[in-house]
Amino acid sequence: FIDDSEVVGREDDVLKIVNLLIGANNQRVISVIPIVGMAGLGKTTIAKLVYNHELVKKHFDVKMWVCVSDNFDVKRILREILEILDNNCSGLENKNAILHRLQKKLEGKRYLLILDDVWNEDGEKWDNLRSSLLGVNQNNGNNVLVTTRSDNVAQIMETSLKYKLKKLSEDECWLIFKEKAFANERIPITPDLEDIGRKIAKRCGGNPLAARVLGGLMCFKEDKSEWLLIQNSKSW
Repeated sequence: FIDDSEVVGREDDVLKIVNLLIGANNQRVISVIPIVGMAGLGKTTIAKLVYNHELVKKHFDVKMWVCVSDNFDVKRILREILEILDNNCSGLENKNAILHRLQKKLEGKRYLLILDDVWNEDGEKWDNLRSSLLGVNQNNGNNVLVTTRSDNVAQIMETSLKYKLKKLSEDECWLIFKEKAFANERIPITPDLEDIGRKIAKRCGGNPLAARVLGGLMCFKEDKSEWLLIQNSKSW
């Protein structure tokens, strides 16, 4: 779950990805759409907003979310998918048994599978997972949405569609920074602090995570000199 009111500058991205999903080629059993972008741009946040979007809920019979990270173990991924669909599958370790149960759970259904934070660049592992998914459900119109930092991951998955996530604007980074830096209202937004804050937000380079973290840090710094230290830090 996520509070979409806290998300800045990603409304268009969410709507575009939702439209890609519900408008994907329904003559294919599985369509794969990767969201590609550097760390901290908000790929997972956008995927969560897409996952909970009303149009997505209406379009798909089943939705599943698996955090993959750097351990692209096909049996683990399949078992986690099954655990979402079946509360009584604990202890099931045999891959064929997992696939058989998945086949029963997904029969006649159109699904959306989110694979979050994929690092795997081994084509054989992806082919193994894809063939397993094709084996458990032959209905057209299924979608796999992938979040990844790597263009190579998107290429390995042989997708015709790829969503390249762009950086935020300076103003959007400032809004995120301001929300965190002045959250407790203990520090007033003086013209001096706003000027410094905007310069710090600019140096975040369009990365919302950087703006959020630095804003949270400045929340505890009331002295202008402390703000200037961050603005002029050599660590940039």
